[in-house]
Amino acid sequence: RVKSRYLPSRELGGDCFGYTWIDGDHLLIYLIDVSGHGIEPALLSVSLHNMIRSGSLATETVLAPDAVLSELNRLFQMEKQNDHYFTMWLGVYETHSRTMRYANAGHPPAFLFDHTTGVATSVTELSSTSAPVGMFEDTVFASATHVVPPGCQILIYSDGASEIALADDRQLTSKKFKDLCTRVASSPDWTLDELIKAIQELSPTGVFEDDCSLIQLTFA
Repeated sequence: RVKSRYLPSRELGGDCFGYTWIDGDHLLIYLIDVSGHGIEPALLSVSLHNMIRSGSLATETVLAPDAVLSELNRLFQMEKQNDHYFTMWLGVYETHSRTMRYANAGHPPAFLFDHTTGVATSVTELSSTSAPVGMFEDTVFASATHVVPPGCQILIYSDGASEIALADDRQLTSKKFKDLCTRVASSPDWTLDELIKAIQELSPTGVFEDDCSLIQLTFA
């Protein structure tokens, strides 16, 4: 099952995400965050979203997350996009092998929460990080794989969710955000709305300063 939430910031931003079946055995999931705010990153985000969803990329390319990032890097160099680059987390889940193949271009790591360990909920970072897409022509993108246990969840998010301004001009750290997500996900029935509420409670204003995009995958 897939659930998602998008909370826009006060300014027009460049987040977009999607999930769709490539064929009967492979599910594609992605989240893109274009640098900057305003009409330019928003339009670039729409262009990327349309390219991925339209079938413009060959099926054999889409099945390989690192190949997708390499092709987008070739087509969307930042000097041709008014200096806008983008981060991206992209995964392909193969149902018959229960394997997630994923690549990460400068994006926050996804979290995999496993409730089957017999102890407290364990969390694994799916990070395989390369440079953002469009920043360098010669970037080599790497992919990694992870076997997905039954009953687990994967959380994919944009940095608008994790980079929250706290009191006294402090900012939520990556570790504190991971700890917060793990605490919320300690129940197998946790929801994105519960996570959003927990994040907002940390901020004096309760407002996301950047686009906040969240995807929750739950595996039978």
